[in-house]
Amino acid sequence: MSSISSWFWYPEGVKECIDIVSSCYIGLIDDSTVLKFPHMPPESKEQQNQVAALEHEEKVLRQVGHHPRVVQFKGKHEYGNLLEHVPNKCVGRYLKNAACETPQKLRLKWAWQAAEAVAYTHFRNVIHCDISAGNIVIDRDLSAKLCDFQGMIRDTDGTVLLSRSRVLTDIFGLGTTIYYMVTGQLPFPELDGFDHEEEILRRFKEREFPELETHRGGDVVRKYWTGAYENAMEAVQGLKKLDCE
Repeated sequence: MSSISSWFWYPEGVKECIDIVSSCYIGLIDDSTVLKFPHMPPESKEQQNQVAALEHEEKVLRQVGHHPRVVQFKGKHEYGNLLEHVPNKCVGRYLKNAACETPQKLRLKWAWQAAEAVAYTHFRNVIHCDISAGNIVIDRDLSAKLCDFQGMIRDTDGTVLLSRSRVLTDIFGLGTTIYYMVTGQLPFPELDGFDHEEEILRRFKEREFPELETHRGGDVVRKYWTGAYENAMEAVQGLKKLDCE
C-alpha cells in the first residue's frame, strides 16, 4: 500500500505515514516499529483528546502485557505509542485484496487466533469493546493479532466493569469477525451499517442470522451470537480442531 501524504505534521524519526486509524496516524520508524500519534500537531488545541486516547491505550496495553496474539507495545514516545509493525494491515483489508487467494485453512487459523487474543485480554481484566475485522491485523507470518485497544480495564474486585454483558459484547463482536474471516463478507452485506443499523440490530435480536450451516465454523459463530459461550476461550479448541481437519 502506498504511503499517506495528506497530513499536517510528523514527529522526528518517522520515515513515512503508512496508515490512519481513528484519530491517529501510524508512522513507520523502522522495519519492526511504528509510532501511533495524533492527527493534530502539539501546538493544536484539538490534540488534547487525541493524546488522552493514546495515554489510555498505553495504560490498557501495559495491563494486557506481552502475548503472541496481541500487537506488542514497545514503549512510550514523546508524541504517542511505539508499537510492533504489522505490515499486512487488518484482516478486512487483507481479504478485500486477496480473498480468492486466501485458503479456508488460513481463515480458520485466524479465527482461533482471534478468539485466543480476546480470551487472553479478558484474562488480563481488559474489555476491548471494539472487536472487528478492522482491529485484527495480519503479521509477516500470516498470523492474526489484536490491536487498537481503546476499551476499558475491568476492576478486579467484581464491580460493574466485570459484568457479563460487557464480556458478551466482545464475544458477540468476535463472532461477527469470525463470520467475516470465514465468508469474506459482513453478516448482512445488502444493508449499510450506518443507514440500516436498527434493522441489523433487530435481525440479531430476533436471531434472524445469515446462513451459517454451510460454512465451516458456522456453529461456533452461532454460539457467539446467541451468548452460548460464557467466554472466548470456550471456542478456541473447537476452532483449532476445524483448522486441523
